Amino acid sequence: MKQLAIVIPVKSPREGKSRLAGMLQADERYDLNLELMRHTFDQVAPLAEAAEVYVVSKSFEVLGEAMRRGFRTCSEPEHFELNDALSLAAEQAEKAGATEVMVLPTDLPWLSSNHLLFVLEEFRSMYDVMIVTDRAEVGTNLLLWRPIGTSEFSYGLYSANQHAAIAGRLNLRVCVRQDRLLSFDLDTPFDFEILSKNCPDFFRC
Repeated sequence: MKQLAIVIPVKSPREGKSRLAGMLQADERYDLNLELMRHTFDQVAPLAEAAEVYVVSKSFEVLGEAMRRGFRTCSEPEHFELNDALSLAAEQAEKAGATEVMVLPTDLPWLSSNHLLFVLEEFRSMYDVMIVTDRAEVGTNLLLWRPIGTSEFSYGLYSANQHAAIAGRLNLRVCVRQDRLLSFDLDTPFDFEILSKNCPDFFRC
């Protein structure tokens, strides 16, 4: 039994990164989304001995890729929003024996398995909930939560504050902080310009 469940929500590669439509063509965004997804899958793979990876998506293409890698899959109902999908995966993970959950998006280009392990160790040694924010300190780029049965997902506007408030009401030990690698998410044209300027081949930086 593995105590940690890593939950990765993934949009269809044809639908993700719509905010980059002004600078990337549809096929370029599709390729970018696939690259980001595969990069994320590559970085969590070394953790698979100690964690169960759950990929939740409405896309058969995404779920097929996850299955080929030996990850567990959660087929997301069409009417589900992100928080519903995460709750579905967390419930499945808890039934399988998980006691902790990590929610990991696919748009963190500087994600690495070694750094994930470092953050996980910090979380386990001191906290019940860890919220790694985006650069604006409002969004949740990485969420770690235990016990998994108390997790409640509130992604959307000001999600970092929302998650911290939920944890506070449950009297859980909470850490909200930025991270030099994980607080950078690829979302807007400005993000893309920063990444392209500082690290054109960003998956190998």
